[in-house]
Parts: sequence; C-alpha cells; structure tokens
Amino acid sequence: MSNSFAELGDALTERVSELKRLTLLRLEDGAKDLFTKDLSGLEASVRALEAHVATLKSCIQTELSAMPKVEALIEASRIQSEHLSAIASNLPQRLPSRAPAGAGPGLAAGSSVAGAIGPGRGLCGGGGQAAGAGPGGGAEEAARRKREAPRWYVTREEFDGLQAYMRGRLQADKLNAAVEELAGHAAANQRLVAGAKAGGGKVAPADRKRATELYHSVATKDGIKGHFWFLESDLREGVAIKPDKTGKSMLTILRHLGRIQEVRCNIDGASTTVYVLQEGSCR
Repeated sequence: MSNSFAELGDALTERVSELKRLTLLRLEDGAKDLFTKDLSGLEASVRALEAHVATLKSCIQTELSAMPKVEALIEASRIQSEHLSAIASNLPQRLPSRAPAGAGPGLAAGSSVAGAIGPGRGLCGGGGQAAGAGPGGGAEEAARRKREAPRWYVTREEFDGLQAYMRGRLQADKLNAAVEELAGHAAANQRLVAGAKAGGGKVAPADRKRATELYHSVATKDGIKGHFWFLESDLREGVAIKPDKTGKSMLTILRHLGRIQEVRCNIDGASTTVYVLQEGSCR
C-alpha cells in the first residue's frame, strides 16, 4: 500500500509540474494580436527579401548570358589594337595632302599618301608610275601624274643621314611640309603659264602680265621647259618656307637631296633663281 501511495504522489507531483509549465505558456488575447502582427510583418519582410533575391538572380543570369559577347568584343578590340599599332609603326613621318586642281598653294582637300615609303626610298607624288597598274591604268596614272607637281618627300633615313650642320634645328616633318608648299607654288605657276599659252582668256586680269612674263622668260628655257618650277619670289607668299635663313637652309637640303635644281633666268632684265622640282623614282 505504501508503495502505491508513493507512486500516486509522484504522479500528482509530475502532473502539477506539467500544469505549471503549461500555465507559463498561457497568453492573453491582446498579446496574441501583437504576436500575430509581428509574425505578419516578419512574413512580409521575408517575402520582399525573396523577391529581391529573385531579381538579383535574374540580373546575374542576364549578365552571365552576355559574357560571351563581351569576350568576343574584347578579343576584337585586341585584334584591332594590334592592327592599328602595326599601321602606326609603318606610317611615314608625315602624311601629305593632295591639293585639288583649282586650289592655291598650301590648300589641300582631303589627305592621301602619295606613294610608298621604305628604307632608302622617297615618298613620291606627281612622279613615276603607280606600282601594280596595268598597261591601260599605267598610262592613265602617268598622264595624271604628269599634270601634277611632283612631291618627292624626304624619308627619315635620308634626313638622319644629313650632316648635323645641315639639319640644324630642322625636323623632317617641317621639311616635308615645305616640299608640299613648294609643289603648290609650282602648280600655281604652271596654271598661269598654261593660261598665258592659251591666250590669257582664263587668267585673271591682275595676273596676265605676270603670266606672260613667266611664259616667255622662264617656261621656255632649257632645263625648265616641261617641268614644274617656282621662283625665289614665290617664297614670300609661303607659310612653311619663307625667304629667310631657315628657308634658305631648307632649299640647301632639298638641293643636296636632289629634290630641286637651280636654274638662273632673267625676268625684265633682272637675274632671278628658278627652282625646278625633280621627280622621284618610286621603285
């Protein structure tokens, strides 16, 4: 009997303890509403976070799908950069401008390389025949070049091979700019002579006297006839080369390199120097 009462007491004690624990979990109605609101807010935050995560996943997937295009663009840019570097390393020191038929000295429309440049070769314009041209195309090219003033530019190798006292403070690009301008002077004189030869109808009234003098006193002389040339007085109108100490140094270098040749002529009884442009050999 004592054992049964002891077991019954233990059971009652355990039950009371359990009821105490359940009592601690008891909540009032007001507290329940607060907890319900907190749980609803927490659920809304979790759902919003899930939506943000889904958006991030979508953006990441879009970026990953674009990666092959980006890699292809980077590779194309690298190849183009290599091509441009190769082109830049093979460009001449100065890209000449080709003046149109009606433009005056120093004026140019567009920019084009007048010939090929290589070690020991001049950059030529208005002289020689284009390489690789066919029989018909070669004749047309030769006829076109014959109507243009030759532009035999100075290469870097030729300029570096000059004596230091001849170069002075000159630069190759400035020297080639002078070649371009001198060709413009020669082309202008050629137009005046052609106009005087045709009767002077196409020459401006202010230039007819000068055109006639050039035609009779210069253009028909030996060593000048059939060539492009300019006068020493033409340098007064220049920009890249003028009749000063620097301009004379440029003329000396160009004469030394075979770009020009001097011929003495008399115009109205006064002796003057005529510079004949030489045509380079583009091989």
